[in-house]
Amino acid sequence: MTNHDAPEKNYDLERLIFFSDGVFAIAITLLAIELHPPHDWDGKFLSLVSGIGKNVIFYLISFFAIGAFWMSHRMMFRYVRSFNETASWINLLFLALIGLIPLANILLGIGMRADAVWIYVGLMIVISMVGGLLWAYLGLIAKVVDPRLTTGFKLAMLFRLSIVPPIMCGASLWVGARYGLWPSAIFAAIIILLSSRVHFKAFKEEAAETPTA
Repeated sequence: MTNHDAPEKNYDLERLIFFSDGVFAIAITLLAIELHPPHDWDGKFLSLVSGIGKNVIFYLISFFAIGAFWMSHRMMFRYVRSFNETASWINLLFLALIGLIPLANILLGIGMRADAVWIYVGLMIVISMVGGLLWAYLGLIAKVVDPRLTTGFKLAMLFRLSIVPPIMCGASLWVGARYGLWPSAIFAAIIILLSSRVHFKAFKEEAAETPTA
């Protein structure tokens, strides 16, 4: 198993990150492509909202979900200094699951039935588990991240990768089923903003405590 260290490291690591960003971008694009006006739309704004409002809310929830996974992936690879083939395969599995989010979103749009909700939330849980596995491998097993990172910070990253997105999506759908779809979208946005604020605060504290190279 070969580590991609310098001088090859930057080139190979950039290719992996660029490819990953491309998958995230395509997944979000596919979400938007599935938004279509009603066939019988009369050209009025209210009828448009009535016809596709539900799908727009599901789009926003999935957009925030993919955005949360992208932010976590970006923060994860901020600290990665090298990688190996095992990490590449785990990352590919993570991206393959990200690519399924548009399909799960379509299932919700067809009808917010119990099976569709469970498929959606289950996919989010599996993605989070694989994302957590990727970070655990990089940071705790292969130890190819910045050696100055503390164990506590690594565990905090693992929590954010593995726990926040499923809670965000599951709770948002529960709020949608109980109180309506617009409160669901607002709830999802609030969780994303709060989790990001907590994580960036932890990053700043870690950066302040870590001596410069």
